[in-house]
Amino acid sequence: AQSGRDRYTSPSAYGLRDTGMDQVSVDASYAISSRWSFTSYFSYANETLHQARADGARMDFDNQSTGVGIGLVGKPTPKVEVGANLSYVDDTSVYAQTLDATVDAASRALLAATGGLPDIVYRQTLLKLYGRYLIDKRSEVRLDVIHQRSTWTDWTWLYNGVPFTYSDGTSVGQQPRQSVTFVGLRYVYRWP
Repeated sequence: AQSGRDRYTSPSAYGLRDTGMDQVSVDASYAISSRWSFTSYFSYANETLHQARADGARMDFDNQSTGVGIGLVGKPTPKVEVGANLSYVDDTSVYAQTLDATVDAASRALLAATGGLPDIVYRQTLLKLYGRYLIDKRSEVRLDVIHQRSTWTDWTWLYNGVPFTYSDGTSVGQQPRQSVTFVGLRYVYRWP
């Protein structure tokens, strides 16, 4: 576990005021037998940032990230080793916007109508499987299968179906839902 805080002063009323971070993580492993073992982890982190901006705006940033994972490794026979890992990450960034008493009515109406910047949320589920077969003391064959699913809501690249557009008209977008599968087969030979 760790925690940290920083405070800042500036010659004006604008700029970064303070930041903070907290992180907790726990890892565990358990030998089920001499040939099978189990692993797991949990982590949680929180980061905050408070700043005062021009035109009476205050911007607070709050990021929370949680990760969990489990794994199993075993040797069903002396020449075969198998393993599996499943992990999940949930990362959310919140931009809390407020206005001070000096701001004009139009800015107040705009923030009330839009609600400010939307949250950015990233979620990922990852499954890794492998199998290894020892041919002899110097060579082996290994098969890896990895599948990842992720979702991403980031208004800087795509907001309400409209991609980010540069001043020259070039646009950049992203798929908010993505799935990737990797299959790898390799042969390893070790020289004496």
